[in-house]
Amino acid sequence: MNLLDLRFLGDLVEDLVMGDTIQISRPGGPPVLNPDTGELEPPPPRIIYEGPGAVLDSTATPGITVPVAGQSYPDDPKTPYRLLTPTAAPVADRDDTVRVVRAAQDPALLGRTWRCTQPGLAATVIAVRVTWLDENTPTAGSPP
Repeated sequence: MNLLDLRFLGDLVEDLVMGDTIQISRPGGPPVLNPDTGELEPPPPRIIYEGPGAVLDSTATPGITVPVAGQSYPDDPKTPYRLLTPTAAPVADRDDTVRVVRAAQDPALLGRTWRCTQPGLAATVIAVRVTWLDENTPTAGSPP
């Protein structure tokens, strides 16, 4: 049995589109007691991936949604952002944080963060991994 192998297409997308360096981090675990303050504080996040990727908005990645007869029509998710990573990258979990640590073309990406709204897509036939993102709104005084 021959399966459709899209690795060549993934390599092409990585070379042409994934010029940024992306960092995906995951919460480090349950809160830890700070003996100096007596407060519970979140541990530092664990970085699960740092490597090539691209953050795209809806204007850069139009999609086609085909309704199925008898089922409600799913509209696009509420967020216009998608993360592209190579299939060799770990699958992001819901609530992981995405940060661009090196922007190849748009310096406005630096310092912005996104929350993964669902686990990264996985499929039998896949060229690149796609993860839906929601941009975080920075609070006053928070680091970029």
